[in-house]
Amino acid sequence: MSLDYEHHAIVWTGHVHANQANAQLSSDKLHVNYFDKDFKQMKDIVAEGNVRMSQGTRWATGDHGVMDQTKHTMVLTGSPVVHDGNDQITGSKITVYLDSGRSVVEGAHAVIFPHQGEEGENTAAKSTPDNQ
Repeated sequence: MSLDYEHHAIVWTGHVHANQANAQLSSDKLHVNYFDKDFKQMKDIVAEGNVRMSQGTRWATGDHGVMDQTKHTMVLTGSPVVHDGNDQITGSKITVYLDSGRSVVEGAHAVIFPHQGEEGENTAAKSTPDNQ
């Protein structure tokens, strides 16, 4: 761990694991940036390398992630994937809204499996921007 007084930041390296409310975040490196010199009001969290954010049964991975404390979002880039049960969606950028459980995927490619008890002709459906 290192503390940067000038830039109001704390940096952890190694296998970093953080918990906040009902979300867990792990990565190789974690930068926590603060608004104030007293390190009391968190601005954002920047995760680098093997980023994994989980909330209940949903989790998302990527190479880089930025959690914005004011917007309550997590933006993942670098081969991001969001999972909910067996379903998974990939894209160029995934924004997870931490308060609502909603995710927005740019350049989406999805694999969605029917849930048990639901009827359907396909056992899996694949959606891309070409055949939405």
